[in-house]
Formats: sequence, structure tokens, C-alpha cells
Amino acid sequence: MNNRATQARFRNNIPRPNTRLRWLAGTAALLLLLLIAVVVWLWLRPDAPLERIATMIVPGGSAGPLKRHHEPFGVAVDDDANIYFAESLTGTIYRVEAEAFEAGGILREASIIIDGLDTPSAIALDEDGNLFVANTGAHTIVRIDLESKRSSIVAGKDGVSGNSDGTADKARFNGPVGLAVGEDGAIFVADTYNDSIRMIAPGGTVTTIAGGREPGFADGTGGDALFDTPCGIAVAEDGSLIVADTGNHRIRRVESTGKVTTIAGTGEAAEVDGAPQSAAFDEPISILINNERTFYVADAAGSAIRLCSFGENPVVTTLSGGEANRWSTGLLDGKLAVAKLNRPAGMAFLPDGEIVFAETGNGLVRAAVSEGSTIGAIADPKKSILQALEMRDLIEPRWPFDPPQNRRDIAGTLGEIRGERLPDHDAWFHNGLDIPGAYGETVHAILSEKVTRPLAVFGAGGTRERLRLPLFEYIHLRVGRDAGDRPLQGFANGAITFRRDSSGQINVTRIRRGTQIKAGQAIGTLNQLNHVHLVAGPAGFEFNALAVLKLPGIIDTVAPMIESVRITREDFEPLTSPGETGKLPPQIRLSGRVRIIVRAWDQIDGNPRYRKLGLYRLGYRILREDGSPAPGFNAPRYTIVFDRLPSDFEAVKMVYTEGSQSGYQGITIFDYLVTNQVSGGEAKESFLDTGEFAPGEYRLQVLAEDFFGNQAKRDIPITIMK
Repeated sequence: MNNRATQARFRNNIPRPNTRLRWLAGTAALLLLLLIAVVVWLWLRPDAPLERIATMIVPGGSAGPLKRHHEPFGVAVDDDANIYFAESLTGTIYRVEAEAFEAGGILREASIIIDGLDTPSAIALDEDGNLFVANTGAHTIVRIDLESKRSSIVAGKDGVSGNSDGTADKARFNGPVGLAVGEDGAIFVADTYNDSIRMIAPGGTVTTIAGGREPGFADGTGGDALFDTPCGIAVAEDGSLIVADTGNHRIRRVESTGKVTTIAGTGEAAEVDGAPQSAAFDEPISILINNERTFYVADAAGSAIRLCSFGENPVVTTLSGGEANRWSTGLLDGKLAVAKLNRPAGMAFLPDGEIVFAETGNGLVRAAVSEGSTIGAIADPKKSILQALEMRDLIEPRWPFDPPQNRRDIAGTLGEIRGERLPDHDAWFHNGLDIPGAYGETVHAILSEKVTRPLAVFGAGGTRERLRLPLFEYIHLRVGRDAGDRPLQGFANGAITFRRDSSGQINVTRIRRGTQIKAGQAIGTLNQLNHVHLVAGPAGFEFNALAVLKLPGIIDTVAPMIESVRITREDFEPLTSPGETGKLPPQIRLSGRVRIIVRAWDQIDGNPRYRKLGLYRLGYRILREDGSPAPGFNAPRYTIVFDRLPSDFEAVKMVYTEGSQSGYQGITIFDYLVTNQVSGGEAKESFLDTGEFAPGEYRLQVLAEDFFGNQAKRDIPITIMK
């Protein structure tokens, strides 16, 4: 009998209700169907599209326990929409109540769940509400009972690194960064510096699923597969694992059998969208599963959040940050296409499908939200990021060599041009302070800092080999080794490892996240460039190092040298010639908008006479013929100030005219466009508009200053025409 006939027979055996009962039953059924429809719609409705980036939590302020400088890494959200995040430097797990962030605005308060951890990284919640932490610096996986706020070690031994499977107390990890919890309670671990994927079964037994033989790249099964510093891991809906293979710049899939396949990324360290096998990532560090076909990737070095889709037309696209906004590293809230990110890390979903993420580079917790969302607000970088004077308070007087009190030379300053400024030549800003030394001389840390980047050493074996710590970067070193490539003393056991190429030369140096480096500790030796290039400040917001360092014995009484002043029309058509040093050019007639170009340089006491340093501050004034200031010029108009560099390196064209150069040919020319405005990390084109002044005789006064306040002036008579 078919289904329809069965239903008819069943109806015929039921007594007919009266009309009123029939009406009530029909109404109840209709309401029930309506209720079911609403529930289904709420359950299945598509989330509002993500439209913009907003800042949710900012360090600093007098309220709350958050520190002025911190690096959040892992993020999790519970069923009640409370946010948890792990802070790397203080070893603290924080919670932000849902009611606090749902009210909107930027939060400066959070409750401490637990502190005293050692460089915690990824965090995850299980079905019972326990919070699990990859306690990277201690080489353990930790469980936190959120009600009692007590922690216990799930697997590994506190402070002991190793690589062994077995029972929870016998198993050993090596700086695990990533973890995820499966539906059955199994914990999956990206055992970062063992280059392997591990599993902690619900009973506590630890097994290696794949990788672990050595760092490298290879697909395969179990130990035949190779990873390089894997950091992110997530459980897909089919039970497989999606891994951010950070050092290989690829996304890998690990099946329950241990079979590993590469599903996205070419291995090139870049940010390239397109088909998964042709797309490129730059240090992918975490994974957030969206559904069975899509997931998000936090691309740390690319400072971007990417979306990987594996439907009918698989594609990798950039949600926000990266090359979509060239030189995008920084802090800017707003539309996805223009927002600036700075090394995003852990990610989690908020109830409406919005994404909350930790941002290690800016020390913030931010979110990708829908257009109508009230979550977060627009952050002010000047209030959100550590400032130079705050950093200076952390530093003891010392030079980066031994003995630390002995005065050294300065060979380069922030903002100097490098390369040559020509249409067919590359030119860029010098972003630090150069301090010369002898080949092979040992370089010592300026400040006690913890290694927080999973990959903190770049360019091993090259002239620009460097170590990046949270507040200082040291460039032109053999990191962790002497001139003969022998390891330096002072690093914890296993904290630093080296790899060599086929010719036996070191080409990879890796320092484990969580490694503590103390002020004065030997961190490397000078390579053939014979100087250390010091970069000071959080990445993306570097300061002029002279504002931060306390350099014993440094003296500067030498005023800058102004070689020449040129005035051009708006289109750069010359109105004056450079003229000879010390001589005034003839009086010049000006009208409309003009540009002022100043050739100048500086020295410091004890510098070799051939060495020309860049200026710290340049500007100009317009004076009446009697020497009194023209309207609007009671004080000098300082237009170029190298307190910070613009985040857009193309801004070098805003500072220097064509022909400016230094660094390679032994020729140093600093031709500054002082009518443009470059300071505080921002740059914009500007002019001297002579239309602001009444016609008559004036003097243009050009000012050039070094960081220590020494000043040079040049007065030029001008006639302003109608």
C-alpha cells in the first residue's frame, strides 16, 4: 500500500472533531509551523557579509589589568559569546564578557583567568567548557577549569623539551604553538619545533600522526611527510586536520590515516590570490574552519586574513590586508579593502559569524564585522601603540657591543635614502640606526626580550640576516653563532637550531618561540657589512632609535651643513640654481605654488669627515624684509620630521628628489623636498603657496636640524608677485 493510501486510511479511523476544536487545532498547527519556520530561518539564515575591520580591545589605560605593550596570540569564544585570549609576554589568559563588547566601543578591561604561563599560543574550548592552551615556552599542553581557574598539565613536562610519544607524563613536546579539540575530546597539536602533528587521545596517550623526522617539505603518510614549523591546526567537518605549515608557506591536510597532502600554496613567501595550487601565503599561522568547503587563514607575515574556498571553483582570496592595500602593515580600521593589519594570529567566530582575531603586531584584539555591527570602534594608533618615551624607560644605558659603556660611531640614521632616486632605480628609507664594529665582533642585546615570532630569524647566511624581537630588530648578523659559524653560548638547550645547504653553509637559523633573551646577552656576530643595523619599536611602528636608546658618551655639537637651496615651480621647473655652499642665490621672484628643495647633511662628534648623516628635522619660515615673521609663520613650519617612517615606502618620493642617493656608490646626496609634509608615520604632498602673502619683499628661511638640536639656517631673499 502506498504512503498516500495509508494516510487516508489512518484519517478515516479518527472521529471527526467539532468545528471549534478543528479551528483550534488548525490554528495551533499553523503557529507551530510558523515557529518551526522561524527557528529554521534563524538556524540556516546566511550571516551578514563581513564588511569592515574594527578594534575591540586595546592595551593601556588606567583601568583593567591589560599591559601597555602586549602580544595576544590565541583566541576562543564560548557558547555564551565570551571571548578568551592568550597574551604571549605576560603568560596571561584573559576573558572579556559578551555584554562588554556587545555594547560597542573599544575595551580596555578584561578579567584574568590565569597568569604565570610561559608564552601561551593557541587556545581552544572543549564540549565541557574546559579551556586548553598550547603553553609554548613550557613545552606543555595545559587544561584550565574555567570555574575554579585552576590549571593542570594534560601532556608534556613543564620546562622540558623533547620528542617522544607515550603516556601523558612521558610524552615530550618542543614549543607547541597550535592546538584544536575534536568532538570526541581528542586534542590535536601542531608540535611546532618538532615539525610534526600530534594527537592526545581522551585517555591521555600521545601519538605522532605525521611528520617529525626533520624540518622540510614532503607530502606522504606518517613519518614520510615533512613539515616546517607548523603553527596552526583546525579540525575540519569531515574529521581531517587543516594545518598552517608556517615555514613552508603552505596549507596542508592531514587525514586520520596520517596521509598528508598540500591543498594550497606554492611555497613562495608571498601574498598571491588565485587557484589554491597557484596561490601563495607568507607565514600562515592559524586556521578557522567556516564550513565543509571554506576556511580562513591568518597570514602573519603577509598581514592579511585570507579565505580558502573549495567548491566548484576553488580559489584563495584576501579578505583584508596584504597586497590589496600595498604596504598595508599597520593599524587602520575601516572597510576590508583599505584596513591595515599587523601580523594577525588566532581567530574565532562570534555568534553572528563575525570573526574576532588576535593581532600580535599591533598588540590588539580586532574583528572583521558586518556593516551594521556595533562591535568595536576605530582605534587611534597614537593612543594604541607603545610610544618612544615609554620604550626608553625600559632601557638601561648601553651600546650593543662589549664593553657596553664604550662610545661607538654612528654610521646611518632613520630616514636616510638608500639606493638612488631615479625612475629606473629602486630607492627606500633607511629604517634604523647603524653602529659600526669589526668583522666577527659579538653583538649583544640592548633589552631583555622574549622571542615571540615562530620564525624570528630571516635571511640566514645572507648579508641581511636578522633577528626580530618584539621591540628591537638586529640586522647584518650571524645570528646565534660566531664568525666561524660555531654556536654562541647563552641560549637555552635546543632553543636555537641551524640547517645547512648542500655545500655545508648555514641557510636556516631557527630560534624557538618563548626563548628568553637577556639584556647584554650575545645574540650574534657582525657579518661582512661590519655594522649592526638597529631597528627600534614594534614592527610597523618603528621609532627613531636615537629617541629610544641611551648611548653612553655620545656627544653631538656639530651643526648640519646646508649645501644649497633650490626653488622650483609646482611642476619642478627650476626657478633657482643650486648655488655654491655658503653663498645666497640671487633674489628670486615667486608666484603661485612652489617647491623648496634643500641639499643638506649632518655629522656627529668623532665621525669620519667623509661620513654624511641624514637630518632629523627640516622646515622653513617666511619672514618680512625687516625680519619679523609673516602671517602664519610665528614659529617655523617643520615639515619633515624623522620620528617615524611612513608605512608606505613609496613615500621616499615625498622626501627626496631625483638624484638623491646613498649606500652603494660612495656618493651621498640628500636633496630634501621640504615643502612636503612627512612626520609621525604619515606623508603627503604640499607646497608653499605664495598667494597667501601680500606682494612684496620677503626672506625664505630654511632650517635643518639633527636629533640633538643642532641647527643650521639659510636665508634667501625672495619677491612675491601678484
